[in-house]
Amino acid sequence: MIIFKYKYLTKIFIMNENKQKTDNTSNSTVNTILIKENKIIEQIMDNILMSKRELGVTLFPYDQFFKSYLIEIKHKYLVIDSLIPFYGNKILPKTEYIKINAESNKHEIDRHFLTKYKDEIVLGEEHNFLIYKPEEIVLIEKRSVLRVSTNDSDMAYVYIFYKNNNLFYIIRDLSWNSISFASEIPIETYYPLKNAMVKFVDKTIRMDLRVIHSTYAGGKYQTGCSITKISDNDRDLLINFMLGIERKNIRSNFE
Repeated sequence: MIIFKYKYLTKIFIMNENKQKTDNTSNSTVNTILIKENKIIEQIMDNILMSKRELGVTLFPYDQFFKSYLIEIKHKYLVIDSLIPFYGNKILPKTEYIKINAESNKHEIDRHFLTKYKDEIVLGEEHNFLIYKPEEIVLIEKRSVLRVSTNDSDMAYVYIFYKNNNLFYIIRDLSWNSISFASEIPIETYYPLKNAMVKFVDKTIRMDLRVIHSTYAGGKYQTGCSITKISDNDRDLLINFMLGIERKNIRSNFE
């Protein structure tokens, strides 16, 4: 078990990198989410490994930046490739802590975490490094329009109460701070939809929504809502569902 001031340093990074306050509306440009759930952290690491995304590695207190790749996930550790340029390999064992950064495929999400150096693995001329698995990951959603589309194998539904009517819709796509669906009737802009129920797979979560737009197109009213209130537990379930879709999308890109 690594003893390290993760929480304190994570807060420092949030303040330094996300000076704009989070705004859970469609006009938001930055949305920060702190992930602590082990299952979600494992999925994020798996997605980074599968997508073969380049890692940004910042070494402190040297404050120097290098590049690497995640090449293996172990029980307690991560294995990363040699740091480019290679003089980073000599600095790495002397660091107090390390910041690892990995962007999403479309550069819409910045994922970073703090860790520490554990050991060096030398195989011939190949140098790899063990670092500790993160206890927390910070996700910075760079634009609120980022969405994951649902499909026949990953359906999601929303139940809302609107002006004395109980309504049920299939969710078309969703973000960590918004959802959209097609309605047979127009829904008033800025109308608060309290205690909406969202169902996916075998989970049911609740949230408060606010209607951002309801535009007639394709024979229905395409309706987008921001999430104005949701519990931490339900947010984790929502993120876990979205990461499952992201993982399938990554796999399909390699098939």
